[in-house]
Amino acid sequence: MDNNTLLFQGKGSGRFKDVKIYPNRIEVLEIVYLKDITGVSRIKGRDVFLRNRLLTACVFSLSSRSQAQEFVNVLNIVM
Repeated sequence: MDNNTLLFQGKGSGRFKDVKIYPNRIEVLEIVYLKDITGVSRIKGRDVFLRNRLLTACVFSLSSRSQAQEFVNVLNIVM
């Protein structure tokens, strides 16, 4: 699998309108590299809270709870 293989795409809502996961990065309006993500902090409804090395807030609001769970499942695969 190369670094341009799309693993997940969700519509999202709020700040991030289009969420895509590739093997080495998460793309939204900005790119979040997976090497900076240390894990999933929690899932609350359709929001996914990630822990990162920079200790800054990293929250993804997806379109539904099931999309949030799928997002986390794909992250667990590539991390």
